Amino acid sequence: MSGLQTPRKRVEGLGSAKHGAGLWRRERFSALILIPLILWGLCSAAHLAGGGYDAALAWLQQPFNLVLLAAVLAVCLWHMEMGMRVIIEDYVHGTLGGLLVLLNSLFCWGLGLAAAAAVLSGVFGVGAGVH
Repeated sequence: MSGLQTPRKRVEGLGSAKHGAGLWRRERFSALILIPLILWGLCSAAHLAGGGYDAALAWLQQPFNLVLLAAVLAVCLWHMEMGMRVIIEDYVHGTLGGLLVLLNSLFCWGLGLAAAAAVLSGVFGVGAGVH
């Protein structure tokens, strides 16, 4: 009898489409934030090109640059986590999908912690002299 049902009747009960709109907005918001941050990063990289390790370290130790670099890392990882979550939710279902969403979040948090540790070790001189 499913052939006699309207298209709306066929999709009722298959789940809510309400949570996707909020995620879509957050993805677009993070993308808009990334535009000026990436442009700043490209300009900074061009300015630092050829300056060597000491110039890069001096640049990183300036509070303005440190804050913007942290923002680039955080927003990039947030944007990546949301994008991968959408892909996983669209194409992998059931328990495996839930597990992959969890692993995706843990991976992004791990990358964030590793990036923060790398940046802070440069700022505070941990491992200085190895370059």
